Amino acid sequence: MSSFDRISNSWLYRLGEAIADVVLFSCLFLLFSLPVVTIGPSLCALYYIVYNKYTKGGDPNSKDFVRSFRSNLKNGIVVHLIYSVFSLIVGFNIYFAFAGFGDLRLPDWYPVVSLLPLLPLIFTMPYVYALLARFDNGIKGTITNSFILCMVNFPRFLLIWLVVIVALAICIFFPPAALIVPVGATYLIQMVTEKSFAKALSVEQQRKEEVSDKDSEEDPDGRDRS
Repeated sequence: MSSFDRISNSWLYRLGEAIADVVLFSCLFLLFSLPVVTIGPSLCALYYIVYNKYTKGGDPNSKDFVRSFRSNLKNGIVVHLIYSVFSLIVGFNIYFAFAGFGDLRLPDWYPVVSLLPLLPLIFTMPYVYALLARFDNGIKGTITNSFILCMVNFPRFLLIWLVVIVALAICIFFPPAALIVPVGATYLIQMVTEKSFAKALSVEQQRKEEVSDKDSEEDPDGRDRS
């Protein structure tokens, strides 16, 4: 075995490769997110890369990231704009609810009511970009399915938000961590989301089998053979 082979097979070399991949994919995510409106497809591409590399055991590269980014460009931008515009409206509503309009003060009960529009954001965002990266359900179907997944996977939904909040906090207080955190956070998130997807697919498959079995028990005239 040559010296290069010994070095390339050492744990230190493999560790260096792993760190390089993490930094590369994080940098690609940050770079493709710079226009701001492309944060959505960039998140989809990052999820796709992390899922394929660390869960499926593939060997994706920068070209795969770009390919996934392009395939999710339209829907990713639309979804991101929907959430961005809605968030701005809700944010202004909450600000004015608590601060008022100059000398005009809103009713005491309104600040609490102004927080209610946050619920659609809280209960749909956790799974949206993962669904866009993994399935083709259209924009409306993706948001609807994300809401359903949040409802039936409540502990996991909270865990996703915890990962997101901690990741953002780390990057805000220690910016250099942005070279690692995006991939690390996405890895933790996809561990949660993929379990939810597997459960949902299993339930759907079971439902289809039940429908198929029921149909097979009927004769051509629609009468039960039993």
